[in-house]
Amino acid sequence: MSICLGYILSQIHEKLMLSGSWIYGGITEMEVHIIKSNFKPGSGDYEDDPEVREDQFGEFYDIHIGKYIKGEAHLSGSYTSINSAKEYALKVCPSLNWG
Repeated sequence: MSICLGYILSQIHEKLMLSGSWIYGGITEMEVHIIKSNFKPGSGDYEDDPEVREDQFGEFYDIHIGKYIKGEAHLSGSYTSINSAKEYALKVCPSLNWG
């Protein structure tokens, strides 16, 4: 790992904000979590606009489907508010119940 990447990773902070579950395929219960992060990775694609291409520090929220393991880096923040993340989670997990 390069020194630069190590420094960036040490600056990233994530916090579990909300957990719930939904029924996948009518039979399997899956965990759903909303994680708050101060980092949003960029695409790195030179054809994207700078706000998509470049890494950003700020306040972001993302959805993690599956078991949440504390300390495991998720490194994504697709939404700028917890309400936006919750709305999207309900669209992709229609039987979602927050616990």
